[in-house]
Amino acid sequence: MNLTAEQAWNVCGYVRLSREDGDKDESNSVTGQKDLIRDYLSRHPELRECGMKVDDGYTGSNFDRPAFHEMMAEVKAGKINCIVVKDLSRFGRNHLGVGEYLEQLFPFLGVRFIAINDHYDTLHSNVESDELVIPFKNLVNEAYCRDTSVKTRSQLEIKRQRGDFIGSFAVFGYRKDPEDHHRLLVDDYAADVVRDIFKWKLDGISAGDIACRLTKDGIPTPMDYKRSQGMRYSTAFRVKEESTWSAGMVLRILKNPVYIGVLEQGRVTTPSYKVKRLVRKPREEWAVVENCHEPIIDRYDFESVQKVLALDTRTSVSGTAVELFSGIVYCGECGSAMIRKTVPSGKKRYVYYVCSAHKNEKSCSAHSMRIEALDEIVLVALKKHIRDVIDLSNLLELTDTAQLQQASVKKLQVRLSKKQEEIDRNQALLRSLYESLADGVIDREEYHDLKKTYSRRRTEAEEQAEAIQAEIDKEMASFNEERGWMAQFRKHQNITALDRAIVVSLIERVLIFRDRRVEIVYRWHNEFRWETDLLLQAQGLLPEKEAV
Repeated sequence: MNLTAEQAWNVCGYVRLSREDGDKDESNSVTGQKDLIRDYLSRHPELRECGMKVDDGYTGSNFDRPAFHEMMAEVKAGKINCIVVKDLSRFGRNHLGVGEYLEQLFPFLGVRFIAINDHYDTLHSNVESDELVIPFKNLVNEAYCRDTSVKTRSQLEIKRQRGDFIGSFAVFGYRKDPEDHHRLLVDDYAADVVRDIFKWKLDGISAGDIACRLTKDGIPTPMDYKRSQGMRYSTAFRVKEESTWSAGMVLRILKNPVYIGVLEQGRVTTPSYKVKRLVRKPREEWAVVENCHEPIIDRYDFESVQKVLALDTRTSVSGTAVELFSGIVYCGECGSAMIRKTVPSGKKRYVYYVCSAHKNEKSCSAHSMRIEALDEIVLVALKKHIRDVIDLSNLLELTDTAQLQQASVKKLQVRLSKKQEEIDRNQALLRSLYESLADGVIDREEYHDLKKTYSRRRTEAEEQAEAIQAEIDKEMASFNEERGWMAQFRKHQNITALDRAIVVSLIERVLIFRDRRVEIVYRWHNEFRWETDLLLQAQGLLPEKEAV
């Protein structure tokens, strides 16, 4: 369609601003663009303003913008026949998309297009020069967008790797430091809610019941709490005016390591600066940094909760909490899970743990144990183990630290010495190769093959020696650190009865054998054995070869 100067022009000004595209100049602000467009219209009386569309915060790399779609709808409805922008980059930075609009769609619809700073007006265009200059400007605009995207991505990755928080909103339980928005501070009110959620989960309450309890107590959801603090927070999950807690919300909190001071960022990305579809990255590509901020939850409690979430958390008969030993009791004969079986006898009901393999397939013996007997056995054994751990902790504190350090690294030093011998041996073989070649013992082909083999073995031994030395350095550096796992047992030294939190915090599994023997595998059992052998070795009561 041909455009004529006598035609009446109903103009829509279009304004776009995006920090992603590097639009930081004051002249690119929404107000600056509007003023420029209106000043231009005031000097051209034939252009009548019929609207001003603004996309604030939208990239120019694609045309998926709400105000742009509204403008095009009015164009197609015949309400607008002229579009004015500050420059071509405000219209878009995708050179193919911009070219399609300018060269095909707008001429077809009879739309006049004006880019003020680029001195481009389709009514007065020079076909020959514009066919060269305009596509080139669009390419430059797109290249600028791509370059800015690359720089932005690299800057964000640097911030993630050094532990800066780069999220738009702080995680529930924290708030952004007013003086440094990349640092998280504990939000006392929300942090108390998070602590309650973890405590209830350790007590055996399901995520659904925790959500119901929070809703009943009138605790605002993370989204409602952010909004109550004056934050402009929105999410696709919001479906009601006032949202309610759900099991999913609770589980997201329970699984988030941010509450032990760990930042996991960079979980998702976009394929390119043009495609804004989110793609989940492999876990090994996440930016994970520890000790970034003050933890809300103790690390051992967090690990216990992760263990609980992985167990078979079958609820009790009352339906309010998880059974005491749920997901922890196994058959000592075949390794299958032991399951609860209720046997009525008159007016009484007896509860037993029986082997699931026998119950379902008869592939194991028919051994069982009453739950009350198991409770008593585990309580007595746990009390004894707690006393043993406390005694070990006290003895370690009284033992000479230098002795313990020496015993701790002695095996590693022996391994390092053997690796050094292996390095020297291969080095000697390499030196003797040339003599063997000169004496005619081996030919040149054998010489090169053997040289390659001995060099490879020497390099592997050197790398292994470096790894052992690093392990020794780490052992020496961390030796004096607090044995936190011992403190987990010490804080339960006065227990008189078992509860779900104690069981999942201190016990890995309980094994029941056909002779009614019960074997308990405690958490940190390897550490307990290692520390015990280390103490005995340091005191000269355990030969070095027996140390673990």
